[in-house]
Amino acid sequence: MKSYIKIVLGAIAIGGVCAYFFYKDIKKDVVALTTHENSINLFQVGVFKSVDNAKNYQNNFDYSIIYENSDYYRVIIGVSYHEENKIKLENYFNNKNIKYYIKEIKVNEDFIEKIANYETVMIKTSNDEVIKTINKNMLDLLNGYLT
Repeated sequence: MKSYIKIVLGAIAIGGVCAYFFYKDIKKDVVALTTHENSINLFQVGVFKSVDNAKNYQNNFDYSIIYENSDYYRVIIGVSYHEENKIKLENYFNNKNIKYYIKEIKVNEDFIEKIANYETVMIKTSNDEVIKTINKNMLDLLNGYLT
């Protein structure tokens, strides 16, 4: 009887160790899939109660859109889906001394598919003009999606 208990306890211990390492390996992927699957990052530079104030502030930027949310008008200057592009846009706006707030919003899979090609090109470039143009195109798509 004692040898049977030793075998069961040994199997539980070995299973526990294997499960720990398996969980450790996939934890990051599982969290990424469950929390950020359909989220995009918006680079917000201002929030206003009045659409006129938002439009006036919008004139301070090369290109931006106004996103109405919860009775507020948000001036958005950038959009990204992939973490790598979020970092590129952070560097781009920081180099221009633009202060921003990153707001995460949920979008549907259709929108993610629409910006996928732009995201792929942005990942591969380091040219500021290309980043600016891609960002403008993605903002145009976002503006169409939000209205």
